[in-house]
Amino acid sequence: MELAFPHRVEYRDGTASIEEIIANLKAQKKLLEEGVRVLEAALPNLNVETIHIRVVQVAAGSLITELIILLYGAYQQEIESKVVGGIEEMFGTDIPEEYEALITLAALAVVYFVARYAYDAVRQKKQDRPASTHIEGDYNTVINVISDKINIPATLVDGAVHHAVSSRRRSLIKSVTNFLRPREDGRISPIEVRGVGALSPETLAEYPNDAELSEIDDSRNIDLPNVLLDIRAVDRDNNNTGWAAIVRGDKRFKKRLPMDLYPTIDAKDLAKRELVTGDVIVEGERKPDGSFKAKRIHLIAVKEEGDNEGSLESPPDAKPM
Repeated sequence: MELAFPHRVEYRDGTASIEEIIANLKAQKKLLEEGVRVLEAALPNLNVETIHIRVVQVAAGSLITELIILLYGAYQQEIESKVVGGIEEMFGTDIPEEYEALITLAALAVVYFVARYAYDAVRQKKQDRPASTHIEGDYNTVINVISDKINIPATLVDGAVHHAVSSRRRSLIKSVTNFLRPREDGRISPIEVRGVGALSPETLAEYPNDAELSEIDDSRNIDLPNVLLDIRAVDRDNNNTGWAAIVRGDKRFKKRLPMDLYPTIDAKDLAKRELVTGDVIVEGERKPDGSFKAKRIHLIAVKEEGDNEGSLESPPDAKPM
């Protein structure tokens, strides 16, 4: 069975470089594929076997890209209980207008999720920088819009994004950058997305610049979403010293490691807990034989009870992409 979703993005101050256009199209393709994976994670009865993305139009000057996303697969009838009335009409090539932007919205959820991760990774080195407000706000807005369209709780949509993307978010930074900022000169262009509207200029400005992004080194950090930490040392008055933990269930990290906390984490509350589930970055160095020597844990976010209800988690021994 085939589903066809239109997708159109316009950059007002676009680009005329063939290389930039190709990089932008590749980035959009990658992000749309990730968006489909998010929907599969959110709707377990949705089974997409093949994704074809076709270019309908590319225009320079004001860069306009127009694509069609074709999904092929089996769609179980039970999916109807998961979504709003009428979505069963999607089982054909004529997608109702209210669902045409569904994959675009899911791709934008991936964009903002990765953008927030990149912002936090840069902020870790520049702790005078405030917590993200615009990227965070736009992420939450998109999650809620998707939730309304497919009639499942926003917490499950957020969990689906984490499950689908967390292990690859570092590798997706380049695609997100080429989508949000397609010009090689780094100039920010207003972006209009069909079915969504204009992307927030404040969000585009908040996204880290190329120099900052270059400091996010793949070889020195491993992302671990939704891991169990055994807290071994605490300091209620300081987020950066005095803390230590062991990563449970991952054979690569058996030893106690020093740990620091992101400024948004409540140190006094965390100090009351012996075990906690959260998103972490393990900092270390890659040895000549390819193995990784861990040096420090950076605790990015703490998951409260119920945060992951209904979502799927990556296996603790999963290797970083």
